[in-house]
Amino acid sequence: MDIGYLYIVISPCRSSRNHCVRCENLSFRDEKPNLWKEPKFMALLVFLFIPFILSAQSIKPENPIQFKIKNAGITVDGTISDWEVEVDFDPKKLAQSSIRGKANPESIQTGIKLRDKHLHGREYFHIQKFPFISLESKSFQSKGKNTFVGIFELQIRDVKREVEIPFTLSQTGKQQKFKGEFVIDRLDFGIGEKSLVLSDEVRVIIEF
Repeated sequence: MDIGYLYIVISPCRSSRNHCVRCENLSFRDEKPNLWKEPKFMALLVFLFIPFILSAQSIKPENPIQFKIKNAGITVDGTISDWEVEVDFDPKKLAQSSIRGKANPESIQTGIKLRDKHLHGREYFHIQKFPFISLESKSFQSKGKNTFVGIFELQIRDVKREVEIPFTLSQTGKQQKFKGEFVIDRLDFGIGEKSLVLSDEVRVIIEF
């Protein structure tokens, strides 16, 4: 069965100021209307999607990512200063919430420039081939007032692994502050090799 589309054009009647449907303006077309070319339809789409566009906040945190690792029994403190995060987090709507982050390992600083340059190399972060570290939330659970646990997918180099990150949230009005801390095994991500001097565990602190 063929389906046509009835178009009704409304225009003013000559005998009245009111609008009515005039018979001579009725038309029957076989083609389907192209709504994408209709300005009013496009305006409606923009209006409907604005809340979703504005809900996620892109943040360039002032605080660097911090990490700690033991080398020859001494704790080495390091930072990654160049990073950004996109947050759409509602404590009352955890299933719809999301947190995504991206960091540039070239901005690593450990207090010794020669060591920093070594970390850029093929054996560790290999920044020429893998210029970013990424983190993306998969799910959240509430663990008490302002305390949560998130399951995230962490990618370093070409390795992706799920990590569990407990974090706290402090909120004043619409301003949110997050702080989380977790431990990873550097060998899981191909960062260096097994060593009697350098620890496998790296403690990571994120605050934004």
